[in-house]
Amino acid sequence: MSPTMAARPTPKTPPTSGSESDAEGHYAAREPFKVAIVGGGLGGVILAIGLLRRHVPVHIYEAAGGFGEIGAGVTMGPSAVTALGLISPDLLEAFKTHMTSDSTGGLTFLTFRRGMSLESPNQGHLDSDAGPADPGDDILFSLPSAEAAPGWTATPARMAVHRARFLDEIIKHVPTDSVSFHKTLTSIRDMDDDGGAVELLFADGTSASYQAVIGCDGIKSITRRYVQGGSTAPQFADEYAYRALVPMNEFQALMGVDKSTNGQMYLGHGRYIITYPVEHGETVNMVGVVRTSTGGVWPHDNWLVNSTREDLLRDYAGWDGRLLNLLASYGTSEKWALFHYPSSSPYYRGRVCLLGDSAHATTPHLGAGAGQAMEDAYVMAELLGGADCQGSQHKIRGLFAAYDTVRRPRSQQVVHKSYVTGFTYAFQEEGVGADVARIRQVLGERLRWLYMEDLATEVEDARRAIT
Repeated sequence: MSPTMAARPTPKTPPTSGSESDAEGHYAAREPFKVAIVGGGLGGVILAIGLLRRHVPVHIYEAAGGFGEIGAGVTMGPSAVTALGLISPDLLEAFKTHMTSDSTGGLTFLTFRRGMSLESPNQGHLDSDAGPADPGDDILFSLPSAEAAPGWTATPARMAVHRARFLDEIIKHVPTDSVSFHKTLTSIRDMDDDGGAVELLFADGTSASYQAVIGCDGIKSITRRYVQGGSTAPQFADEYAYRALVPMNEFQALMGVDKSTNGQMYLGHGRYIITYPVEHGETVNMVGVVRTSTGGVWPHDNWLVNSTREDLLRDYAGWDGRLLNLLASYGTSEKWALFHYPSSSPYYRGRVCLLGDSAHATTPHLGAGAGQAMEDAYVMAELLGGADCQGSQHKIRGLFAAYDTVRRPRSQQVVHKSYVTGFTYAFQEEGVGADVARIRQVLGERLRWLYMEDLATEVEDARRAIT
């Protein structure tokens, strides 16, 4: 049975002007205007569902030949799950269908452990028997859900889904005639006359015109170049990751039940490994992150570079050999450079706006990247769904400016806090180091800030900011 997602009071859906919703959340139709969404990942598809529910016609333009997501597990916290339900009940049901929580019934957010045995280091070999003799002697602390997300103690505070499975489920709610594939955006032109269109030009020589355009095209966004101009390249975060999907029975055979069915964070100097179950407990997602000292310069053209078992062993010398055995045996043959996009530039220009990673790509250390896209999509859907913008450049610009007013400060704080948390896990945060008590304190504070956002108030603040 899927767990209930209403352990804490769900923020009320703010009333809309021009598209009022009834007690069941159904929106009344009003004169439509056309919106283009560039990018068909999670953020773009979820925004499309939210706008369609509010009777705003949308069309998604995706560069690939079909819907798809890179990566495996994605975690979401209370504010992201709340946003899904407020955007559309269908999204919440889809999430509940595919979500995986741990065997503690949501009472434990994560268990934090030492990644290496200080008494008898394994020197990074792949002996599957290597590791602490006592299964509990590597525990640093467990962070209860009640500390990470007060009020969500009856349900998981940290929930995981497989990206591709979740996307496959929600695209059922997007009409096939609302999507075009093989559409690589090359440039944007915004007509000057009032009521004119925003024109999208694609690599295949075609074009399309809309009253508004929203860029959901990821960290390498083409839309961002138009919106923010100048240098909009993401920054190397001085770290890279190893990734693996391990069959649960194989993981459990080496690590035991507790370490397999519950989320675990293994900490160490300059690196960490996180593991958590996905696909309803059939698979364990593993991610190992290693910090570098290149001064923010990734010395390769590609963000994914070939890697070997020897690279992994060298990076994790002295760590629990069982973890290394699993990560090496079931991992990909690449290591992934981690980039992020801290920026003070506005998220909009005229009638073109950014959402998700295109605006605020972040490192994965707080598990907040997807969740911020969900929050963005809720605020955007409410603003566009609550106004008659037909033929009005000024109105759309005002709505995008209001969106920027509330979303940019929060999402950029997430970018910063996530980056700093990478140092925390690696015992490198200034003033924290390897002080376990301080690590627990700062993580609890950041998670409470992240998860307890009042999205209804965000929308109300944005409406008040509309000029």
